[in-house]
Amino acid sequence: MVERPASVVKELLENAIDACSQQIQIDIDRGGSSLIRVIDDGVGISKAELALAVSRHATSKLSTLNELEHIASLGFRGEALASISAVSRLSIQSKPEQQAQAWRINTGTDTDFANYQAEPEPVAGSTGTIVEVRDLFFNTPARRKFMRTVKTEFKHIDDVFKRIALSRFDIGFKLSHNKKVIRNLPAAETSKTIESRIGRLFSSEFLANSYRIDLSSKHFSQMGTIRLWGWVSKPHWHRSQPDWQYFYVNGRFIRDKLVNHALRQACQELLPPDSYLSYLLYLEIDPGQVDVNVHPTKHEVRFRQTRLVHDFIYSALHGVLEPSADQQSSAEQEPVIAASSENNTASLHTDRDKTVYRNPYSSVPFQKGSSALSHKDVAEHLEGMQKLYQSPTKQTDSGQTSAAQQQNFFGTCLDVLLPGFILSQNRNQADEPQLYLFQVKPVQQYILQHIFTADKRTQLLIPQTVVLKSRQVDDLINVQKALEQWGLEIGQIADDSLMVRSLPDLQGIPGCTFNLEKMLEALSAWLKEQKNFQAEENKPDISAAATKILLNTLQTKSLSLAEQNQLLTTLAGMVKQSSPVPLCNKQPLWFILDKDKLSTLFNNS
Repeated sequence: MVERPASVVKELLENAIDACSQQIQIDIDRGGSSLIRVIDDGVGISKAELALAVSRHATSKLSTLNELEHIASLGFRGEALASISAVSRLSIQSKPEQQAQAWRINTGTDTDFANYQAEPEPVAGSTGTIVEVRDLFFNTPARRKFMRTVKTEFKHIDDVFKRIALSRFDIGFKLSHNKKVIRNLPAAETSKTIESRIGRLFSSEFLANSYRIDLSSKHFSQMGTIRLWGWVSKPHWHRSQPDWQYFYVNGRFIRDKLVNHALRQACQELLPPDSYLSYLLYLEIDPGQVDVNVHPTKHEVRFRQTRLVHDFIYSALHGVLEPSADQQSSAEQEPVIAASSENNTASLHTDRDKTVYRNPYSSVPFQKGSSALSHKDVAEHLEGMQKLYQSPTKQTDSGQTSAAQQQNFFGTCLDVLLPGFILSQNRNQADEPQLYLFQVKPVQQYILQHIFTADKRTQLLIPQTVVLKSRQVDDLINVQKALEQWGLEIGQIADDSLMVRSLPDLQGIPGCTFNLEKMLEALSAWLKEQKNFQAEENKPDISAAATKILLNTLQTKSLSLAEQNQLLTTLAGMVKQSSPVPLCNKQPLWFILDKDKLSTLFNNS
């Protein structure tokens, strides 16, 4: 749908880029309401296809049905020119290099609809295409009434021009308004000229106050190479509104919820409230892994591997915005453009017979993924995911764990009777059946307090935000270093908010999770009871108290049958069958229900 002149400019510029143009000129009169002219030196449109170009439901961007799942061009819907011609007087003049002369088709008409049966006529012209859109909305007065002032409409056109000019540095762009040249951008082929274009369109101070990012990765075989590169401002150079945030996927400017969430997560703990980083970032991914046909304006996309893309973007930015001490000095250096040759010259696309281009400023060659996975690949992937998301259970120093795990004297779990209770069955030494009844939370607490070590922690992939009272936040920040040594890494992002980056490691105990808010509130309450803990020399050793609070604030989630057996196997490696039943918080870890006890229970009733 044609919303305003800027919508027309966007569609025509994308068509010119898909035509492998090296130079594009845009002429605007009266904010686009009177004239929009786009001139390019691309591959052109043949005489036989001119009539099809303005027909509905027709496109030259796709040749097979399978290409719908691997869209590498910017425009593909096939209705843009038809929609534009329906609300304006449209003419297209084009000449391919192999064609003897140029031909023009004019769909302008005084009726309510465009003349889709117009025939081309010969004209004089050079190789390339000229598209003229005159009298926009001349036949739809209601739409024309909602157009803004000439200045406002041209500002929208200039914004579209900036976004597209920043997506393709290898193309020269020229923009004029009312016969006055507003912007003239020659093709940028070196790091210096690329930085010059960014300075003219984005900000002259942006590059001096930004980090250069360039990260490539292969997540899975079917995903191929994924690369994120560009510039992101340093945390101290932030803005009060998100107007300098440009993100591109395969050269297409997008505003996607998934991407925005990953970007916010990566920097929110480093910024004051209501502040935004500036960035100019480019994501390169296999076109088959992203669907760009999910939004009418193509500003949103859908990734096949959403979680992997989200975590990749988050990790890349978080690693740059929070560099280690060794990386701090290198991160402060001036941004450098990654190039593929010694003189920093980009490898430009020269095949003008194709409408699909290779990214001209990518130093990493694109590698398309394979759709088939071997058994070896699957095994490697599963092993990697297990290492990433699971923590191995630590063995006790007594050396009894491995032997007990091989023979669990608690037997086999039957099921969870009620939430938080486990029933298992085994035979005693007299080969008589007996039942064990466990309460899950004391068992988890007992295991954790025997294997817990403060030097192990779980680094959170996405930091968690916890809202507390301002005084509680101050108390916890005051002992921040002590908590970090214990395994809890926190940072203050507001008067009443904390950002948690790492947690004490639960050693992979099944069904054992944190109640983070309760744990922080309990820590704050304990600190409040201490005297003079604000003074550096009187700060208490909170490790023991924090461990006790951790045990009391554990949460138990529902356990599967396999997790129940794993929990009891771990417990069996820490206790002896012949020993008295151990206690945790003055509660026995289990009760034995044999035939005699059950009979007594029923007889007494």
